[in-house]
Amino acid sequence: MLRFAASVALLACVSLDFACCVSAQQPFSGSIVGRWRSLETSKGGLGAIVEFRSDGTADFSPGAVVEGPWRIENGQLILPPATDRGAERKTDLKWLGGNKLRLEDEASVIELTRVGDRVDVRNPIVGEWIENRDMAGRNLVAHWLVYDGGKMLFVMPFAIHHGSYTVSGSALHFSFPTFTPTPGNFRFKLADNVLTLSAPKGGNESHLARY
Repeated sequence: MLRFAASVALLACVSLDFACCVSAQQPFSGSIVGRWRSLETSKGGLGAIVEFRSDGTADFSPGAVVEGPWRIENGQLILPPATDRGAERKTDLKWLGGNKLRLEDEASVIELTRVGDRVDVRNPIVGEWIENRDMAGRNLVAHWLVYDGGKMLFVMPFAIHHGSYTVSGSALHFSFPTFTPTPGNFRFKLADNVLTLSAPKGGNESHLARY
């Protein structure tokens, strides 16, 4: 089956590592507003996904965060193996107009819808795409970000928690009432579109990138 995040586990796999990743991602600053995802993930592609808004609200979710190469050959989209020793995944690519496409293999059919306008008239697959995926009876929304140059990012939140954040200098306070443990106070710095989070007194760092 075409699963770009083939090793993604269920929500039960979420651990305290996600609280660390989330904690430093919420500055109430124009420079921090936007969508962020973990640069450090588990071997199976589990990470943290955060969105900061200009009104001080934020969303956090553990989820699938998987990067990999892509290419098109003979009308097929070629993706990396689902396992370390597996074969490349080859899926038939069928366009359903200019802003929808279908990926088919022996076991599955995935339909993608473009987000926004086409960004490359010469390479129409480049851009962001949305997939609605059923997992254990739950409808999850996956984001496929296809970049020029043969790189792809797959981001799929498992359970979105709504909260808020405030920023004072380099200090960030973050609160998600429905997520346990609830993050508290952190230090953050932003450089080269990488958000670095750490405890107020230093220590281990978590890194996130925009997407």
